[in-house]
Amino acid sequence: MNNQDIFQIVVERLKSEPFLDGFKFRKRNSSFIQQESGLRRSIELDHWIKDGVLIIYPIYMVRFDVLLKWFEPYSFKSLQDQRDNPSVAFSGNMLERQDKFQVTEDSLEQNYTTLRNALAECSDMVFSSYTSLRDMYDRLIVPILEGKRTLPDVGADWVFMYLTLTRIVSPENYSAVKGLVLSQFNKMAERNEPNIIEYMPRLDEIINVMESQF
Repeated sequence: MNNQDIFQIVVERLKSEPFLDGFKFRKRNSSFIQQESGLRRSIELDHWIKDGVLIIYPIYMVRFDVLLKWFEPYSFKSLQDQRDNPSVAFSGNMLERQDKFQVTEDSLEQNYTTLRNALAECSDMVFSSYTSLRDMYDRLIVPILEGKRTLPDVGADWVFMYLTLTRIVSPENYSAVKGLVLSQFNKMAERNEPNIIEYMPRLDEIINVMESQF
């Protein structure tokens, strides 16, 4: 049995697990996905071979379409990549849980049980914490306003997502969040953060479009 066969066995077993009831497996990116009313929950099973052993690295993701779909015409990513983008994503390590799992033919039963239990626990932690835009706002934006959390200093998509989230959930705090986000944007631009540079020429246009929609 080769490692790809082992991975397929793991996937087929997971399809019948109660905690994945309502999820469909998407082969393209090895993900279990549940989509409903603009909210997508997914577990991506990134995997590779190391020293002849199958390694599975789960990522737990939640996507709110309303935060991301409006941005599609401006993203420099492919449309598929943009639509695959989550609003939040966690590895096991970020949840203070096991990150990577070895699965071998000789220890398949034990390995599978360990993986299954971790997937069930970690997915519940993430999915129950991000059930609404309000949840996301309370967990991501409020700590920033309270000075308990810093803004990201790499990437760019978060800039527009954070602004959109605040505009929808807490418009009374939008000006304050916008000021903080744009200040960080400019600091990143000064050091030539590549993702930020891509959006600089159209920054005002993009934000104006978002503000006119929400």
